[in-house]
Amino acid sequence: MLRRRLKFNLIKFLRLKGAPGKLALGFAVGACVNFYPTFGFGVPLAGVVAAVFLANVPAGLLGDIIFKPLFPFFFYMNMVTGYLVWTSRLQDVRHLWRVLLQPKSSTFAEVSKVFFAGAVINSLITGTILYICIYLMVKRYRLRVLKWLVGKNRRKSNCV
Repeated sequence: MLRRRLKFNLIKFLRLKGAPGKLALGFAVGACVNFYPTFGFGVPLAGVVAAVFLANVPAGLLGDIIFKPLFPFFFYMNMVTGYLVWTSRLQDVRHLWRVLLQPKSSTFAEVSKVFFAGAVINSLITGTILYICIYLMVKRYRLRVLKWLVGKNRRKSNCV
């Protein structure tokens, strides 16, 4: 089921119209929205951010939808990265979770600072890597991969 969904999303992405740079930028921006808590507004926010960056909006929406299940992992990575930035060492991850679970207002400010520092760094790094990978994939292999995926689906449907 997961394999079929990934294949469907890949075919959908490769069939989008637009320059490889705009597709890659839209996808990367849409995926990076998931580093921030959007409280249910992630998909519309990804579309708006992609439009602001003059990228492909459907690619931004698709990037957000594909990376949405990774939000818990992104949250954890934001905390770890932010903790490394503000303390310059990772003494103990358990201390980080103890700070998170203490209901003090001063703790909330500290956690927010750590989280958003990590989110900015992680989204910039991930966005850059995604942009480069998607750009190269679309530029070089778009037609070849699309023909292979669609041809593979046709062979399966003819056999049934």
